[in-house]
Amino acid sequence: MSSVLIVGGSHAGVAAASALRTEGYAGAIKIIAQEPALPYHRPQLSKEALREEVFSPQPLRPEGFYEKNGLVLLCGATASQLHLQDRCVVDANGQCHDYETLILACGASPRRLPEAADPERRALYLRNFDDLRALKARLGSARSMAVVGGGLIGLEVAAVALAKGVSTTLLEAGERIMQRSVSRSISNYLADRHCANGLDLKLGTTLASIERQAGGKGDVVFLEGGEALNVDLTVVAVGIAPNDGLARAAGLQVDDGILTSEQGRTVDPAVYAIGDCAAWFDPDKGRHIRCEAVNPGQDQAKRVAAAIAGRPVPALGIPRYWTHQGAMNLQMAGDVHGATKEFVLKAPESGAFSVLGFQDDRLVAVQTINAPRQFMQLYQLIGTDSDRLTAELDWEFPPSHHH
Repeated sequence: MSSVLIVGGSHAGVAAASALRTEGYAGAIKIIAQEPALPYHRPQLSKEALREEVFSPQPLRPEGFYEKNGLVLLCGATASQLHLQDRCVVDANGQCHDYETLILACGASPRRLPEAADPERRALYLRNFDDLRALKARLGSARSMAVVGGGLIGLEVAAVALAKGVSTTLLEAGERIMQRSVSRSISNYLADRHCANGLDLKLGTTLASIERQAGGKGDVVFLEGGEALNVDLTVVAVGIAPNDGLARAAGLQVDDGILTSEQGRTVDPAVYAIGDCAAWFDPDKGRHIRCEAVNPGQDQAKRVAAAIAGRPVPALGIPRYWTHQGAMNLQMAGDVHGATKEFVLKAPESGAFSVLGFQDDRLVAVQTINAPRQFMQLYQLIGTDSDRLTAELDWEFPPSHHH
């Protein structure tokens, strides 16, 4: 009987198991999940989970789903070795799990400060439920906090802390916040709003080291320029690194993620990789790209499941991302850095708007603040020209803002 083994109880891993059954795959399916709890939604951890007093993780699927669909779920199991020749994965207890087809959905881990910068491991990180508990325990009594990293997670954590009345300083090494994922106009808008809410934002600022306060419970955060900040706790959110060690040790090709074809297949035809751990080949860009979000990982899962089940393979959608920072809900899609001109489009909701990015005359990116319906409407139109947009949406475009 055919069998699929999925390593990782991630969003992508569980989506792959579900999609295999939807596509009519009748073989055995086993999921090896590292955490002891049922696989759960992670995006909430830096949003409502941090904000609310009592929070328990929301399972990706109810407990009965796995049994009902003939899925074997092993929680609290760590995959420690992959033997491509023998087609088996060995877990930390020495148990061997055979497969006919393997899907690696191992996720990613927070990039950590080097030991020289944080010898006592003072910094807190946020990736899983244990991290959340540790952070909430400290945040509850904190009066001041430093956040290192002005990306999505850092800003979400800072927004929650400010709302709780915690004096918050955010250090960002780059010239603007969310530099990798949004255009300058949205960066500036977010920065203005966060600063109006009391955030002390330090751009172009790098952390040198963290030490325990002498005789205190808090931290002293030393900056590269020599300045020192005294804070009750320090959260580091400087991106994630793909969990590709298992694949690397087995001899698969790895370069900031497990390298795959545009179908998600690795150099071993029996092994696929999806989600945060995988770098899929993008034929349009001519290089491998790793997407760090739930939505692209789920699209990849459906594509791989269809290929394994011998069904027609669906097209990959344009990756969508979202972040909730205080009162701001930002949704984005497309190539924000490829846009050569931008239009700002007001939404019906008060204070809500979208920034449309164009390359030549084609819509290539959408970034929306507090207008989810408008975002979904525009998302469907990415790739179309402005004449078609005007016709579809009955909107005349104002003069463009050039970068």
